[in-house]
Amino acid sequence: MRILHLIASLDLHGGGPAEVVRLQGKAQAAMGHCVEAASADGEAVDVSSFSFPVHRLGPGNGYAYSRRLAKWLKQNRSRFDVVLVHGLWQYPQQAAYTLLRGHVPYFVYTHGMLDPWFNQSFRMKHMKKLIYWHCIGRRALDAAAAVLFTTDEELLRSSRSFFPYHWQAIVSPLGVEGPQSSVDATEMYAKWPQLRDREYLLFFGRLHVKKGCDLLLKAFARSEAHTGRILVMAGPGELSYEQELQKLATSLGISKRVVWAGMVQGEQKWAMLQQADAFILPSHQENFAMAAVEAMCCGTPVLLSEQVQIQRDVVREGAGFAEPDTLEGTTRLLNRWRMLSDQDRTAMRLSARKAYTALYTVDSATAHLMQQMAAVLRRQQRQATEITPIGPSNAVRQSGT
Repeated sequence: MRILHLIASLDLHGGGPAEVVRLQGKAQAAMGHCVEAASADGEAVDVSSFSFPVHRLGPGNGYAYSRRLAKWLKQNRSRFDVVLVHGLWQYPQQAAYTLLRGHVPYFVYTHGMLDPWFNQSFRMKHMKKLIYWHCIGRRALDAAAAVLFTTDEELLRSSRSFFPYHWQAIVSPLGVEGPQSSVDATEMYAKWPQLRDREYLLFFGRLHVKKGCDLLLKAFARSEAHTGRILVMAGPGELSYEQELQKLATSLGISKRVVWAGMVQGEQKWAMLQQADAFILPSHQENFAMAAVEAMCCGTPVLLSEQVQIQRDVVREGAGFAEPDTLEGTTRLLNRWRMLSDQDRTAMRLSARKAYTALYTVDSATAHLMQQMAAVLRRQQRQATEITPIGPSNAVRQSGT
């Protein structure tokens, strides 16, 4: 199958969707498919970690529109059997409807962007999205071969956000890949020597208001006031928001016990995940949380808010805890972890790795997705062949009955 991934940006600093493209495309190519990706990025965006052809057809504007991208899609759409569109509310979604519809079937990943939390938290943006929904958004999803959700919870929540809709839905989990054995932590400790021989809790992801970073700092000040444990805040973010969080840490009296690591990649990333006491993510909204799954891949227990939509799997498999996305809930997460015996922590580490292997490997997740997509495409082809045009001869026979 010839597959195109269409996305606003392949910049891995921007969060999960670009990483999904990188991992899925790699797995699809290994399965024998021909894979390419197209984005509205300019040449400055680093795509060296992608193992298949990538077309940066920008730079696009704030809507991710690029005339080069539109022209390229028109010229190349016939080369592909299917297109995977990643994300909503930007030009790639519009392009799928206006340029691909009727030429090549496309599937749309919402990547959590239909979650009602955004409507409630960003009222002005919601009004803009309502206009977009009625102009193009709904039609683009309804015309898709299927809309892709990563969990049943994401599908349920997304169904409550915008009306009307008539999409066909597929639920197919994402997968991640990670080291199969222990990673040498020498470089990590050389860069952050304060972590050597110390227990630390790890937040790993974008520093963003939806991630509950402020809750984490406040809960850490409450729960860990009399311990020697360190909190590592690893990930990119807006400078103004990071400075706001740093001021909060200072006012809470924990600034000397918080490490602001910034973007961490490669071997240092995996070493940091493996050496962490536990991973914590008190998000207000998270459709999948790839970083949490990466932690589980490393055998690191995960402490999640109940708004992280893989939390039911985590709790069921004994890979971590989940509590409400409030200050009290986040504090309770930390307290529950702190009160565990060494034996229980070891058991939870084993359960975390076991849950990853059973549920979230990139190969099994991608194989499941391809099976689901193939079934949809076969059904569409069958339905198309069952529709018989009514010509003059048919019209006569019908009128005579």
